[in-house]
Amino acid sequence: MPANPTLTSPLSFGREAAPEALNLNANKVHQISAVFDRQLAEGLHPGAQLVVLLRGQVLLDRAAGLAQTRNALPVTPETPFLTFSCSKAFTGICVHRLIEEGRVELDAPVAHYWPEFGCNGKEKATIRHAFLHQAGIPLAGLNVESLLAWNWEWTARYVASLKAEFEPGSQCAYHLVNYGFILGEVVRRVTGQRIDRYLHDTFLHPLGLKHSFMGLPWGEFKRAAALYLGHPENKTAVNAFNFPLLRHAVIPAAALNSTAREMATFYQMLLNGGSYAGRQYLRPETIRAATTMGYHGADSYIKTQMRWAYGFHLGGGAAADPSRPSGMGRQSTERTFGHFGQASCMAWADPDHELVVAFTCNRLISNRDADLRWAQLSEAVWAAVKS
Repeated sequence: MPANPTLTSPLSFGREAAPEALNLNANKVHQISAVFDRQLAEGLHPGAQLVVLLRGQVLLDRAAGLAQTRNALPVTPETPFLTFSCSKAFTGICVHRLIEEGRVELDAPVAHYWPEFGCNGKEKATIRHAFLHQAGIPLAGLNVESLLAWNWEWTARYVASLKAEFEPGSQCAYHLVNYGFILGEVVRRVTGQRIDRYLHDTFLHPLGLKHSFMGLPWGEFKRAAALYLGHPENKTAVNAFNFPLLRHAVIPAAALNSTAREMATFYQMLLNGGSYAGRQYLRPETIRAATTMGYHGADSYIKTQMRWAYGFHLGGGAAADPSRPSGMGRQSTERTFGHFGQASCMAWADPDHELVVAFTCNRLISNRDADLRWAQLSEAVWAAVKS
């Protein structure tokens, strides 16, 4: 097999590889596009982007529909979408970089780097606990944090004061936003840079990602995708993040605005063992550690079995629960890693098949229907790649 071209050159977007050149069935590749087009036609979302990479080449690169319906603004490949919890992977990788450099230890208490955090039952919470959603504050302070999020120092001070809802490490409960505030403040304490700046300087800018932002800059609002409601259970999220001050805020667990192309580029770098276009961002062993199973079991917030690595969901869950749609597809395994974002976006990679899938959209439907939306796309990708 030839060397992955992204090791030495950037991805060539705008030009899709011929399926035959990758030993794929062209009709099955077309079915991926057909699913993407059908979801738009059915009104699951006004606009969307989809990128599929295989062996370092662009198999599909699609952008269609409307970013903003009120002024009929079309989606382009450069349109930033709010990716919600897909952000967690980007924030996590910043911490893995610091672990690689010896500046952070996985089993050190959070309070070792952020002394004010070590109170009210959180004293024993470690960096590992934060990664695995076991730090003890899954939902504490959510409403107040929504009001404070525009000011990082106020938010960090408030999070530090929170009382643990359970003993750290005693259970897993998805830390919806506190995952990001904990790890983000650790980054700031260790580097002196706020997480959005550290992410930009260390990964986004060097990777050439010009349309990705942790917190949407004011000048980007006119071209960014707005959010649209597709089911009442996501009404709060849509209303909150359509509010400009919150969309602008640095919320490291939920505020990455990005494109399918740029999320795919980030994941391709991870698949390459930390290398992209001639530059080494992370060591291969760092990525292996980040994408290794850290917890497999019940999550008391999500109310289902979860497979957590250190900043990533892991695939392979379909075998355990055949009745549940598999967002990464039923062909995914525990080596497949990625993240999903609040009934909307997803990005994942599979090292065994050198495969990356990134999808953005701008309507939050029901959580069950979102699982189906992701699964339809992922299953079509697997059908083409493994045909």
